[in-house]
Amino acid sequence: MTKAALLDELEQLSPRERLELAYGLLDSVLHDESAPPLSDAHRRELRERLAHHRSNPDEPGVTLDAIRRRLAQ
Repeated sequence: MTKAALLDELEQLSPRERLELAYGLLDSVLHDESAPPLSDAHRRELRERLAHHRSNPDEPGVTLDAIRRRLAQ
């Protein structure tokens, strides 16, 4: 599957599903020994965000389009 096709599939998910997926991916990076090391500050930020999401799962997330716009700036 190409990246474009994968992005098309991901855009079909609900905002909650995309947010859960994003946090799941971030969480997997925290536990991947082959991933580049994260600073303690980044690690704390990711843990805080994940804890916030887990305690507020119905809170609206950021859309993929919004992320793309931010990255394009």
